[in-house]
Amino acid sequence: MHKMQLRPSWQILLFLTCLVRLCNGSEILLLISCPRQAAEQCRTWRDNLRQQQISDKIPRDYDYAIKVHIMHELFNYWTLLDALPYLRGQTRLLNANTDWIIWCQHNTHVASLRGLLEQLHQRDAQELAYYGHALYDTEATIVHHFANYKDPTWFPYPMLSAGVVFTGALLRSLVELVALNAPNATRHSEFAIDAAHELARFIFDNIAPADDGSSSSSSSGSGSGSRSNNVDSNISISKDDNDFVDMLQRKIILKSADYICPWARVSPAWSLASLETTAAATAKESKPVSCVLHAKPEMAAGSAVHCVHTTGAHIYFAIKTCAKFHKERIPIIERTWAPDAIRRKYYSDVADDGIPTTGTGLPNVPTGHCAKTLAILQLSLKDINELTDIRWLMLVDDDTLLSVPRLSKLLGCYNHTNNIYLGERYGYRLYAPDGFNYHTGGAGIVLSVPLLRLVVQRCSCPTASAPDDMILGYCLQALGVTATHVPALHQARPQDYAPELLQLNAPISFHKYWHTSPEHTYKRWLGGALGNASSAHATAKDRRAAPLALNGLLQLPNQLAAGLEGSAKHLDL
Repeated sequence: MHKMQLRPSWQILLFLTCLVRLCNGSEILLLISCPRQAAEQCRTWRDNLRQQQISDKIPRDYDYAIKVHIMHELFNYWTLLDALPYLRGQTRLLNANTDWIIWCQHNTHVASLRGLLEQLHQRDAQELAYYGHALYDTEATIVHHFANYKDPTWFPYPMLSAGVVFTGALLRSLVELVALNAPNATRHSEFAIDAAHELARFIFDNIAPADDGSSSSSSSGSGSGSRSNNVDSNISISKDDNDFVDMLQRKIILKSADYICPWARVSPAWSLASLETTAAATAKESKPVSCVLHAKPEMAAGSAVHCVHTTGAHIYFAIKTCAKFHKERIPIIERTWAPDAIRRKYYSDVADDGIPTTGTGLPNVPTGHCAKTLAILQLSLKDINELTDIRWLMLVDDDTLLSVPRLSKLLGCYNHTNNIYLGERYGYRLYAPDGFNYHTGGAGIVLSVPLLRLVVQRCSCPTASAPDDMILGYCLQALGVTATHVPALHQARPQDYAPELLQLNAPISFHKYWHTSPEHTYKRWLGGALGNASSAHATAKDRRAAPLALNGLLQLPNQLAAGLEGSAKHLDL
């Protein structure tokens, strides 16, 4: 009798063991890169995917065990390269049984889990390969470290928000290479600017196809034996150079997947159908293939709950300029976005009543501008204390173009009573213990007024010419303030970004006037109408400021301060 009672339990245990082994034989790891502020959105995302697993009738042939993991950002997990050691460490998310890894962002949408499994079932998980919606540069750009500057148009990189699919073979090789910090693994910069392009370039430079399906790290991409044809048929190569084609076959290049789309079939509502730059993207969408993965427009974190009415009158614009640009740049601002920014002030090394500009009391320096920026923040806070209902400060350069209405709508979805730090996020040495995030200055940096007070109280400059945006980011990270990324803010010009990215999220800012018509950029990309005369300034009376005494405040370690000082020229994009 006792044996008969045990027999069913033994059979159940055997069944469960076999089931686990079956599942472990074919596993899919779906990773959601999630900012802290979007935690609720990411949980909803995960729950929706689990509901699809239940409601969709998945064929038995697709015997995948699907693991969904929300990877909350600590401070550097927005770059996949720097997140890789985490996958292999204590979490053990990636193992030998993982056939596929799908990297998503919080605004990636899985339209059909069944459709995705069908696509993966048709492909070889043992190949060193990755799939996504391919983006291309139209010209060499500093945003991508001037990669392939002679001809950047052939090099594909993935649109991360649309989702990227990796074979387990490739990602395990990549994790091993990064985790070991191999001496021959090349990083072209200590700066993280565009995580997608930097990932594609790292794979291209450091992992080569091999006969047996394993990878071999090589800075030159060379290897022994015959090579499989690794040139994606979707890449248009206008070269007859056999050496170039042979080189591509010795490299791993993103494979363009038509089931991964930059957006749903209907383009974002803000976009104009007449934009010439979207013609290529529209043509790609004409294929009758279902989009099982696609990006959704970015929303402000937490915006699904409460947004408050916000206008340009709630924002104080501190515009950084200098004497040599007064006549060249300030008139452009006055003709474009100034009428929407009634709370604006120009801060310069020279006070000019004809504009007017407010002197900081500090001489101009060619790079960095740290002391000048902190002086501007202190002077701005004095102004704000005399004004009513200022909720935000935006620090911008005199060659930055803005859509104030779009900025106002965005800021209305953040709580201005909290310490909020918004901008286009860059990273510095994210692979190292002393790495940190910061918002790049040319795109515009937004601080809530409570955070502005904290900055004035606690942050300091190692030298007057230290890079201001980096010092500010370092200080705020040390104070526990998160650098919240806004993809609609841009450090460079429209032509420096893939058109799909500009289509997905209505741009709020661009930076730099060279080789562009600022008025044309403002009208076409920022939805603005040109004005003939500026609106009146609604700020307090101009004052001159004495140089700031910033002693006894939060200081950088000497070694890091020296490193940042040497990086100043790189940052002047």
